[in-house]
Amino acid sequence: MLTNNSSTGKFYALDFSPVSLADQFAAAYQELEDNHDPRDILVLKRIPCNLDTLTDHIQDTLGLMVRPNVQSLPQHASHVVEINDPDIDRLAYEQRIELLADVIESTNWDTLIDEATTRFDNIRWPDNYERSAVIEFFQTASDQDSFGRDVGQVLLEATRQGGFTPPDDEAERHILIAALACLNDRFHDRLDAHGLVERANIVPRATDALQDDTTYDHVASGFEAILAIEFEEYTANDRRYLAKLAADTDLIAIGERNASIQRVKTEPGELDDLRDDSAIDFDAGDPATLDAARESSRSNTDPGQIASFLATDSNPANTVSAVHLHESTFRDQISAVANEIEYLRHDSDAEYSDFAVVVNSLGDRLSEARRHLRAASLPTQTVGAPALAEDPAVTELYAFVQFLLNRDADAESWLTARVDDFSLDLAEACRTGSPETTLNRWIVNTDLKERVATGESHIEIQEQFQNIERVTDLARFINKTALLDSTLPTFKHVLERAIRFDAAYTHTIETAPRMHGVAVTDIQGVKHEAYNTVFLLNVVDDEYPGGERLTPLFPKPWLADMPEYPAITAVDDGMIDATYDTFTGERSTSAFDAYYHHRERRKLALGARAATDNLYFCTYDSQDNGLGRAYNPSRYLYHLKELDQITVDDLSIETDDRPIRTREKVAEYILDQPWDELEGIVNAAHTGETAEIEDTEKVFGVIQGLLSEDDIDPVFADAVASQFAMARGEVMHSD
Repeated sequence: MLTNNSSTGKFYALDFSPVSLADQFAAAYQELEDNHDPRDILVLKRIPCNLDTLTDHIQDTLGLMVRPNVQSLPQHASHVVEINDPDIDRLAYEQRIELLADVIESTNWDTLIDEATTRFDNIRWPDNYERSAVIEFFQTASDQDSFGRDVGQVLLEATRQGGFTPPDDEAERHILIAALACLNDRFHDRLDAHGLVERANIVPRATDALQDDTTYDHVASGFEAILAIEFEEYTANDRRYLAKLAADTDLIAIGERNASIQRVKTEPGELDDLRDDSAIDFDAGDPATLDAARESSRSNTDPGQIASFLATDSNPANTVSAVHLHESTFRDQISAVANEIEYLRHDSDAEYSDFAVVVNSLGDRLSEARRHLRAASLPTQTVGAPALAEDPAVTELYAFVQFLLNRDADAESWLTARVDDFSLDLAEACRTGSPETTLNRWIVNTDLKERVATGESHIEIQEQFQNIERVTDLARFINKTALLDSTLPTFKHVLERAIRFDAAYTHTIETAPRMHGVAVTDIQGVKHEAYNTVFLLNVVDDEYPGGERLTPLFPKPWLADMPEYPAITAVDDGMIDATYDTFTGERSTSAFDAYYHHRERRKLALGARAATDNLYFCTYDSQDNGLGRAYNPSRYLYHLKELDQITVDDLSIETDDRPIRTREKVAEYILDQPWDELEGIVNAAHTGETAEIEDTEKVFGVIQGLLSEDDIDPVFADAVASQFAMARGEVMHSD
């Protein structure tokens, strides 16, 4: 039975650790285990990734016979919502895109502004903007292809926080935010009318559901104690949910100072502020009882001490080192990382799973990095679902629909290349019933899954199967909802939009790790992970710290005047000082920029901490080999190099004569040889020196032997031959 008393618990506030807190989490679990059966202990992790890794660590560390029950807080809240309303459907991201787009496209902005001004008493209009100008702003912006995605991201963040709520309920509301609040309510009213809920609204829904005694009793019967970890990342909504959930249980919460990267984007302040602001009456626990569990042998690692400096500005106790790997282009950077991984594996017993390649945040760069690593023949694992646009199986399904509707020539070419004996009759034979039935018939009749499973790695098979399921789920959703027409043209339109707006950062992060590959993830994905070697990609000033825009929807000066926007916008020095130990009171930028710059420095610290032995800061000059924009190494990397206690060794694959270890590098080397050797001979002739013909003959002999092997790709062999011919001045003619 849910009591009326406030929840109570024990609160551990830990200082920033130079290593992952997994051991402290296990020690806190053991404290609960002394009084409870492991089957009655619920572990709630705020960031929903790497749950299996943490579960394994607790079980192995404590020698438990029972596997601990570790869930993400959103995952558990989703379970509560389902108990309270078994018939409710949770929207997948692809489904949300289409339903929100339908609401936006049917919106009359004139009417929406009227609704906003009527609903909210105190409306603030931006300088030099009257009603007609605001309407024109929305009408012009909505004509842009990216408008639906940008509005969708803002509404998503607002929903996670329970809506667009100003710091003071009596405060004025900016007209643009008031309009978006009305639009968001329209969207959710439509979902409610059809028994749908978006995932961002799960935690507030679950908190309300726990008010019902029957629901609470059902949920609470599954545990007697709760261990809430990563408490520094619990937002106000999360803390309210935990307070309701832990009303009659034994509760321990653990948080880490100077470690929040998710919550500080929406709430300022440090960990100790959360304890006082929580709806839970906490008693302070002694951190020393948990710190004793820390692996002392790992507490003073070089990466750990560098991480501590970046997070807290505390100097290392002794001299430590890292590596700065610098290349000309973004792609060269990834290629060099791949070669370095193979170099380190060659000289040790390390496995691919001992390495992590880390980007700042989930998005296009993660997908690009993974693609280049796989091109170098390295297996990869990732925490984000691969983008639909990158998946050949998804492209095939889209081409199939496109061909059925208008006999598109490009679609026919793609299908002919992918499917043996493709014909019009084969395609039309699959056109039966709903879009879902049509897709499933194509998948079965053309053995799509069997074709995917042939010639692909285990990881790629998993990913393509997952994306095939995402597409068929989208077709199933269209078939069963009354909000959209269940026709093939409608499905084509919906799939097009899903592919166009799809990106890695939008997906729910996977709770289970992939198998045996180099981890390609973002900073958030390694927060409490440990890898022998970590490569932090793109440590350039444009990303660390970069420039936080929050959204492309509004200019930054407007955001600073929107305290009800679902992120920190109105900032002063006191807020920065209360949130980051790295703030010294001096800044050369606006308070807004300084606040988010310190957040990026903290993210860099968490990325560095994930390394146990080898830490690489990776940079590049430009995006490509053209005259593109130049990128400077991060100011934080320069700061590290200036410290006497930290040595950052510069490394370049080309200038440091690293052995070539990847097939990609071997191919590049061979294709460059005709030109490099010819240049050496010509230069020797110009300077009157003697060319080392014997060395050139030796190199060419090795290449000739390689190209004569049976398993050599004939296309590659032809490419090498053409390079030799062009180096000799011959003109190549195509057949």
